Amino acid sequence: MAKKTLQLTAEDILTAVPVLNETVRLDRRKDGSAVASIPMKKPGWVSGPLGWLLPYSSHRRVELYALGVAVLGLCDGKRKVEEVVEEFARQNLLSWREAQVCVMQFLRQIVERGVIAIVGLSTKHKPE
Repeated sequence: MAKKTLQLTAEDILTAVPVLNETVRLDRRKDGSAVASIPMKKPGWVSGPLGWLLPYSSHRRVELYALGVAVLGLCDGKRKVEEVVEEFARQNLLSWREAQVCVMQFLRQIVERGVIAIVGLSTKHKPE
């Protein structure tokens, strides 16, 4: 069975608000980069004999370079995605479109990894 996905417009995404996952621990480094640690649920197989043989980490770790940490810092739960893009463009002397491409791609990746959530997405569109 195919997974149903929402069809969102660019406007829907730009008006949504990125929020940091409250369970994420961010370990910053001196060079401006950081490692985000996201706690994971313990799967059932870990408690059995297979768990003795295969290593299991209780946290997923995501490496963030300095620019990623800067974008993550802008995701304060108050700014819309559009405002994050505007501020990133201003800080890095980019055009709005250049910043939009970078920030949107980065946000998509860290949403998939559980570092942030996007709140306020419109549900007016029907799933495919």
